[in-house]
Amino acid sequence: MTDKATDAPAGPGTTAMRLLIPIDATERSRWGVRYALRQHQVGKPVQACLLFVAEPATSLELLRFRTHDEIARFQAESGQYLIEDAADPLLRAGIPYEAVLREGEVAFQILDAAEQLGCSSVVLPQPQPRLARLLCRDVANEVLSQARGVPVVTVDAEGIPVGGR
Repeated sequence: MTDKATDAPAGPGTTAMRLLIPIDATERSRWGVRYALRQHQVGKPVQACLLFVAEPATSLELLRFRTHDEIARFQAESGQYLIEDAADPLLRAGIPYEAVLREGEVAFQILDAAEQLGCSSVVLPQPQPRLARLLCRDVANEVLSQARGVPVVTVDAEGIPVGGR
């Protein structure tokens, strides 16, 4: 379900939709960028907050060879690169964006950032089919189950809303 404010046509005095779009190394995370582009194409003012969340390194095998600072630096550099890559279509369309890097539990950080940054919606790829959830983590379902004040919009590969809260 989309936020009611996002359904209103753009007009004089209309404030921009401020969308939180979590980014990771998967193509699925770019679906939210496509949603922002679609909203922009129909004349709605859009601002994007591209969020990369680095999970804290706790693996003893990893910590044996690298310090926390080295791992954090690597994650920040990787996150910045992923955000810049995801932002390219936004820049070409003239959509302003903000890059946000965080560390912590992914679902919590997404919802926390959405509230702190004053976002009107969190945009996530639609949840994985049940079988795929067995093979990989499904952040969309985690965020949907913990959602509080900021609406969550789930989108398909074309950036079209398919459900949410």
